Amino acid sequence: MTAATARPQTALKRLAGVLAFVCLVLFLLAIEQKQTVAAWEAVRYEAVPAARRVADWAGRLPSGAADGFQGLKAAVKGAGGPLAATPGSTAILSGEYGPADADTREAAGSLTMVRAELRFETGDTLRTRPLRIAFGRESFAPGQTFAARLNAPADAQVELRAVVPPARGQAAPPLKLCGGEPAGVVALLHRGSRVDVMLFRPGFVIGGETPPAALCGAWTFEAR
Repeated sequence: MTAATARPQTALKRLAGVLAFVCLVLFLLAIEQKQTVAAWEAVRYEAVPAARRVADWAGRLPSGAADGFQGLKAAVKGAGGPLAATPGSTAILSGEYGPADADTREAAGSLTMVRAELRFETGDTLRTRPLRIAFGRESFAPGQTFAARLNAPADAQVELRAVVPPARGQAAPPLKLCGGEPAGVVALLHRGSRVDVMLFRPGFVIGGETPPAALCGAWTFEAR
């Protein structure tokens, strides 16, 4: 590689790093303070992976496989990334659901869904907000996909919701379904009259590197 060729590639690497940092800063500046928690979730699920893709693009520059600025645009945009779960969607689940099997009946009993709340017969109540949409083929732990765990198609859309405290300044309540610990994320799969519910402990980004112990359990309900 000649010195003349190395200089532009070095400049492009620096540009990629600067762009990744600027994207994060602009994102945080564009929101209000009360939305900080939501912003952090977006950074974890969207901005951080984008920054990693930009870094990978920069690493391919010496080999000539980075496709120049078109490759940079593709790295920032990503391909087949997670879909955002939109607040106020008309597909929000509601109503009463009974246990669809003996394990669900014993552990959770019935389920009532009112707007963003999940109320279990055992007394556990969860307040949630939209997080993102995952596909059935995505992993929630090493070697474990939603499709395999819930016996669902690979393109099934699983709604991930973040668990929020019942009131500002309060901690999320402990749950019987999580062995006395709070839940951090709820996964919901709606198929006709059936709803599958998975609960995950807090502090984890749900994906292929999530420890298996993060899963509290999975239960199936039928509409009444």
